[in-house]
Amino acid sequence: MGKRAPILGIAGLVFLVFGLLEHALTYNPIIGFWDFGWFSLVHIGAGLVCIAWFLTSGSGSLTEFLRRRSTRYGTNALVYSAIFVAIIVMLNLLGARYNKRFDMSQAGVNSLTDASRQVLDKLDGDVEVLAFVGPQEKPFVEEVSSIYSSYTSKVKWQIIDPQVSPEIAQRELIQSVPTLKVKKADRSATTDKIEEESITNAIHKVATSSQKKIYFLTGHGEPGIDKKDTPGGMGLFADTLRNQNYEVDSIDATSAEIPDDCAVLIVATGDRDHFPAELDKVKGYMKKGGNVLALLEPRKDDPLVNFVRDFGVRVGDDVILDQTVRLFEGATIGSDVIVSQYGDHPSVKPLTERSLFSLVRSVSPPVDENAKAPAKFKPLAFTSQTSWAETDVDRVFEKGEAALDDNDIKGPVPIGAAGEASVTGIGGQPGKNFKLAIFGDTSFLTNQYLRQLYNDAVGQSVVGWLAGQEELISIAPRVVRASRAFLGETEARTVFYLSVLVLPELILLAGIVVWWRRSSL
Repeated sequence: MGKRAPILGIAGLVFLVFGLLEHALTYNPIIGFWDFGWFSLVHIGAGLVCIAWFLTSGSGSLTEFLRRRSTRYGTNALVYSAIFVAIIVMLNLLGARYNKRFDMSQAGVNSLTDASRQVLDKLDGDVEVLAFVGPQEKPFVEEVSSIYSSYTSKVKWQIIDPQVSPEIAQRELIQSVPTLKVKKADRSATTDKIEEESITNAIHKVATSSQKKIYFLTGHGEPGIDKKDTPGGMGLFADTLRNQNYEVDSIDATSAEIPDDCAVLIVATGDRDHFPAELDKVKGYMKKGGNVLALLEPRKDDPLVNFVRDFGVRVGDDVILDQTVRLFEGATIGSDVIVSQYGDHPSVKPLTERSLFSLVRSVSPPVDENAKAPAKFKPLAFTSQTSWAETDVDRVFEKGEAALDDNDIKGPVPIGAAGEASVTGIGGQPGKNFKLAIFGDTSFLTNQYLRQLYNDAVGQSVVGWLAGQEELISIAPRVVRASRAFLGETEARTVFYLSVLVLPELILLAGIVVWWRRSSL
């Protein structure tokens, strides 16, 4: 018993320290200081029993024991261990107060995109985000809010459970959860999507006092912006632009002039060709610094194609075909092409996800870069290496046959181009620039294809560049969420006990046992 007495005394002290430490870290001031948890009670009780056992074992007093040389060595080891633990605790406290986030995920899902950062950088005051969510959404909203808060302190988050605070939900006219209400001064915006695109757009909407207007030219059977249920309409794309704080409207091609408040004019290919006089109005708009997105189609609207060619853009009289490998069917040729490679133009440079085009013709900058043209264009998107630009278009459309021959252009084939230049190159007055972006396909922004892959991101990005809203260029419409483990209260407490208390305690006790056995030899 005599040899076991010292270890009992030290173990008793360790139990006491960890019992009190657990109570100091976890006690609730509202409940009271003297409300000890089971961990503290067990350790304090065990510590007192061990110390009492030591004192009654006949091995002398505790003071005499502490004066022994072996005890001093052990005490030194204990003090060094305590200092080490204190340093770890201090580093954790400093890390919690002055935290720095490092996103190691491949897709950057734990940090904001550059577009969101640009929006936040331009904030000239505080923005309040009231997140009305239930218990299930709360952990994810807390994670999202921490990402925003780590970048800026101007976005103030308040997470509210409508069941707990119904008066706030009634005051803010909240009808359902989850709902995020973003407020700045007398402006507000709501979204029911807890994702970066929606949140950043809502912040941008309340932070921006003016709206830019997007016009769709109509009158030739173009996809209608009021058609949301038909595959050939562009109602969903119009709504997507409205969600980015644009005002969207249509203008008849026979009207007098393009309105002065037009930030971007979208000229799509319809069932009928554009008249030269209508395209002269478009060019007149560009001479005043207007910005145009032209959407072409194979074998359609030659006047619009020639209008684009006048700017030096090369538009092929072809249609892009690509190989599609299907299970049990082998390789087949189709007119749907996947784009996974984008150009070096700022409007598409941030894009990394694939998009889908159907029945598209080739569109590229001039082959000769030194050729005289009103603007310098850069390619926007390329098809795959297995694709080609089929020049025998009649054979494709009339017989449904195609074969790669010498007259065709092998993939990757550019299907879009964009450029910016001074209006003086097209007869305008000095001091302004025009922007022109062209795609060889109209259907990729229709309701049928807009939600296919990342077509909407391509459309938003190009319109954002044309409108001078570069901060909205690269906001992807979908957020890839990393796999996260959200711990409940019991799991979190278990992790806390094991990592902060139990494991260090066992290591310390093991060290003391080793020391005691070696000192007993």
